[in-house]
Amino acid sequence: MDKLIKYTTSPAFLFCGVGKYFLLINMLTAHMKYRKIPYNINKILYIYNLFQIIINLYMIYGLIEFLSFPNIFSINKAYSKNIEYFTYIHYLSKYLDYFDTYFIILKCKSAEQLSFLHVYHHSTIGVIWGYLLFNGDANGTASFGCFINSIIHFIMYSHYLITSMGYKNPFKKYITQLQLAQFACCIIHSFMVLLYENVVPKKYMFLELLYHISMIILFKNFYNKSYKKII
Repeated sequence: MDKLIKYTTSPAFLFCGVGKYFLLINMLTAHMKYRKIPYNINKILYIYNLFQIIINLYMIYGLIEFLSFPNIFSINKAYSKNIEYFTYIHYLSKYLDYFDTYFIILKCKSAEQLSFLHVYHHSTIGVIWGYLLFNGDANGTASFGCFINSIIHFIMYSHYLITSMGYKNPFKKYITQLQLAQFACCIIHSFMVLLYENVVPKKYMFLELLYHISMIILFKNFYNKSYKKII
């Protein structure tokens, strides 16, 4: 297992993964400019969203070990092979999330949904988790991000499943609010780690802090644009 983690999180593997992501974006975009007619992928989306719900439930179940009240961030929690395994599953799921982008292009929704925020997040988050795993520190309190993100993704893909079945979800706005709350929690987590953590190297928490500040700025801008008639 350790050799597999090292291989699939090596700098070369991460570079190739992101490179293929951008290559396929360009290839699909060029294809859809030529085709001009969106693909009917509703059945595929139904299966995909259902699978995402299942895999995120699996990660929530596995990462429950992370929780320890009142220390909700599990500061100074000892490393665990079980936590590392589920963090690794979370990392692999980021490659599955690439299909969000591909489906947007195939549905000809590029102008509406293929934003800088979308591509930036999908192309960077896997690299960050890969970097931590490669260095053996995607564990302990660092796994907080995996746990909270799995919860948000479970809610998000449940929403996508509902819409893929042809229904409108009146709670769409609140899902974006939950995503913003997630980033805020990760920023608080970063400060708590910088103040009190003695197990996971604190240098990683600067990375978490900077990344989630960028995410909260971009998501807040998206939220304001999407719901400016409401807020």
